[in-house]
Amino acid sequence: MTASSDPQSAASRGQGVRHAFAVREFRGLMLAQIASEAGDQIARVAIALIVLSQTGSALLAAATFAVSFVPTFLGAALLGPIADRFSRRGLMLGADIGRAITIGLLALVAIPGTPLWLLFVLLFVAELFTPVFDSARSASIPDMLNDPTLVTSGMGLSRSLHLSNQAVGLVLGGVIVQVTSARSALCIDAFSFLVSFVLLFVFLRKRPSALSSTQSVVVLLNDLVEGWTLLMSDASRRALVLLGWGMALAVVAPEAVALAYVRDEGLGDAWGGVLMATVIAGAAVGSIVVVNRPTRSQVDSLLPLAIAVCLPLLVTGLEPPIIVLIVLWACSGFAQAFLVPLMSFTTLLTRNEHRGRVVGIASAGFAALSAVGYLLAGAIADLTSPAFAVVVMAVIGLFVASVALILWPQSSLRGDIAGLRSSVLVDDAVVDDAAGA
Repeated sequence: MTASSDPQSAASRGQGVRHAFAVREFRGLMLAQIASEAGDQIARVAIALIVLSQTGSALLAAATFAVSFVPTFLGAALLGPIADRFSRRGLMLGADIGRAITIGLLALVAIPGTPLWLLFVLLFVAELFTPVFDSARSASIPDMLNDPTLVTSGMGLSRSLHLSNQAVGLVLGGVIVQVTSARSALCIDAFSFLVSFVLLFVFLRKRPSALSSTQSVVVLLNDLVEGWTLLMSDASRRALVLLGWGMALAVVAPEAVALAYVRDEGLGDAWGGVLMATVIAGAAVGSIVVVNRPTRSQVDSLLPLAIAVCLPLLVTGLEPPIIVLIVLWACSGFAQAFLVPLMSFTTLLTRNEHRGRVVGIASAGFAALSAVGYLLAGAIADLTSPAFAVVVMAVIGLFVASVALILWPQSSLRGDIAGLRSSVLVDDAVVDDAAGA
């Protein structure tokens, strides 16, 4: 391996995102992510607009997004351990094929008069493949990049691309549905998964599973219980994950009611996509900014950024002009960058053979509370107004961040993160000594 592509030598020169992307395997993973995620968001907006047009209910429109989180909750918790016992590459390839087929079926039935429950069921089935894919992808990144500094940069890049893809997809979703049809949007999504499959097949190396495979559901359930114990018995990981879970309600609130908000204001549906994309675009920029900060700075920024997520959302209650709201929601999205080091450190603080189950449980909890956030915001919007719903969720977020501020294990978290880099330096020294001998 040359110096330019060696993750560890790149890290030693302090060059993060650029050198992470220079690793061929990781680059292929990111290209596949770009191919699939924008199409996925186009499909979700298409279905949400179908539901909103047929029912006029903010709650049911928000439920469209919530449905996509429920399978992640169930699947990440129950199927996350599979990422430890089966080939992660194989799991990602299989998930892409499964999603392509299911979304293709959804495109066939997305016509006027189709019962809403059928759309929800097919969307639910399609999203069942997502947690398996995400757990396998997250657990694979440390194998590809092989150094804490690059892993943090790589996960930050992945998060930023994820958010950028969402932003692009949300804007395009509203436009494509207005210009063509919901079926066209869904066909684009199905094709995007086929492109992702090809890229993963070409770029990803075959690796054995971290643990021996099993056909026993009991073993997987035992893995799940063990993952929960590992997660909650460690003060640093527990604090990180609980903060992410608690902030989920505030994080999803703007997206949950954006489509209903613009209709209440007498604006076109495309503005709803723009509002949702604004939050996500802000988060994408924030993710890149945060991961380029020193590791200790990332740790110290977690709580301030979590608080900053909520403050701009409080102004939504005044129902400011749409341009002002775009700026406010972009600032809130920028602060969502705290999720990047949160996810990276949770992964890095977990041994390789346990990452699938621990990351799966962490993802499941966040997905479950995100679904609750969508439904709660939609229900409050129907009872009061979309603007007031955002304010309520922001207040809940501030409460969570305040409790975390009191209980935060700052010293132990700093020590654990510092220990990651020390262990890599020790390993490097052993390799250098052996080479010299």
